[in-house]
Amino acid sequence: MSIVSEIPGGAGVLARIEGACVSGLTAQALLEAVAEHLPRAVPMDGIFTAATDPDTMLTIGAGLAHGMPDSVCGPYWEHEIEIPDYNKFTDLARGPQHVADLHTATGGRPERSARWRMFREHTDFDAELRAAFTANDRGWGILQINREGTHGRFTESEVAFVDLVASQVGRALRTSLLTRATDRFDGRGPGMIVLDRDYRIVSANDEAWSWFTEIPRHESLCNGLADERLPNEVLHAAQVESMRGSRPDLPQAPTRTRVRTHGGGWLAIHASCLTDGNGDTGLIAVVVEPANASDMAPLMIEAYELTARELDVTRALARGLPTNEIAQTLHLSRYTVQDHLKRIYEKVGVSSRGELIAKVYADHYHERLDAAIERAEVRIA
Repeated sequence: MSIVSEIPGGAGVLARIEGACVSGLTAQALLEAVAEHLPRAVPMDGIFTAATDPDTMLTIGAGLAHGMPDSVCGPYWEHEIEIPDYNKFTDLARGPQHVADLHTATGGRPERSARWRMFREHTDFDAELRAAFTANDRGWGILQINREGTHGRFTESEVAFVDLVASQVGRALRTSLLTRATDRFDGRGPGMIVLDRDYRIVSANDEAWSWFTEIPRHESLCNGLADERLPNEVLHAAQVESMRGSRPDLPQAPTRTRVRTHGGGWLAIHASCLTDGNGDTGLIAVVVEPANASDMAPLMIEAYELTARELDVTRALARGLPTNEIAQTLHLSRYTVQDHLKRIYEKVGVSSRGELIAKVYADHYHERLDAAIERAEVRIA
């Protein structure tokens, strides 16, 4: 018996989610479709889901929650970023299993989880199932669903069904990055924010306040802070930066992540701890500015699912090399290069070199492309 047939209504739910995944929806619309259909196959009392930056697993401005009380907002993110626990989203995205049940992970003792104990202070949730929406073992989104009652554990069939759904949603979230932006940020400078140890705003320039208004704010994704002017994505970057020195599992370079705006444009968020003569001030500086080509090239290349060799050809095209020179540079025949170009055009949906460069790059950012592509560190499976 197949996994889908073991889930009442599973076939219909899977078909609807599959349809949403190939409909070219924005990340927000796609996650709303998942939250609408999934509970019909996997009953739940609470759900949280969000799109993420695959490099940091921090949210990028799309997501929602239902059945989660406002009182868990602040503690939720504090636990996720700062407190070691079972089934952390970063572990699910990078590990061999992308979907995990808390009861199974804790040997039937969910009270061993600090996150579970926190939720029990605010809710009657007992069972918890978490997933990372992945593509090529990179996390493009996250999901947590909860049930009340001690007999509401998720079955193996339900876990397997969510795993089946998660792989499709992960690919669709990656593709959603390609939706064309309507925002143009030409001439706008960076925003600077300084936060104290409790992530309260100490100071900010006018540009920072202006950029805050460009970042989607979903009430269900509140940060739980007294100063609600601070977007989640800025707060989370600051939290990761604050923890970086004491958490070897976190990136050891200054924290850098990306967030999408209301109009589909991209902002880069950079966080770093400020130091004085004694090595620490307890303050964190965060810069918010338009993302440049170096920030976005890796994501765009992954979203178009180009292979390593297709990436080499695309880089050569961006440098303006003709086919013969591309062949010589890559030690390929002219005909092989032409075959690569044909497949690249098909994947991107263009018919010429000019259209390729414009669609892959210029639709998303405006820095000079040749230098940016050379600097981008692109992960290819």
